[in-house]
Amino acid sequence: MKNLIFTFTILTITFTSLIANTTPEVIVSSAAVEVVAVESIEIFTDAGFDADTENLVFSTTGAMSVVQIFNPEGTLEFQLPVMANKVQINKNLFGEGEYKLGFVLEGQSQVHFTQVTVK
Repeated sequence: MKNLIFTFTILTITFTSLIANTTPEVIVSSAAVEVVAVESIEIFTDAGFDADTENLVFSTTGAMSVVQIFNPEGTLEFQLPVMANKVQINKNLFGEGEYKLGFVLEGQSQVHFTQVTVK
C-alpha cells in the first residue's frame, strides 16, 4: 500500500509540474482580439490583426489544407479550405467570446490549435 501511495504521489507531482511548465504563448494581441497558441507556435511564421480590414492574418511554415473554427461551446462552426501558406479570417465570423482555430497543414493529420478571444 505504501508503494502505491508513493507512486501516485510521484506521478501527481510530475504531471503537475508538466502542466505548470506549458504556458500558452500570445501570438496576436490588440484592443479587438487576442490569439494564444495552445500547442505549437512553430508552425506560424507570422500572425497579426489588421485593424483597418478587421482581418486576422496567419502565415504558416507549410501550406494549410483547412482552418477549422470552433465556437465557445466547442462545436465546429466553419471549416475553411485554404491550400496556401497564408490565410485571412475576418473578425465578423466571430461574436464576442472565446473561439478555437484549428490549423491542419497539408499532408498532416495533426490539428494545431489557437484560442481566439474577441473583445
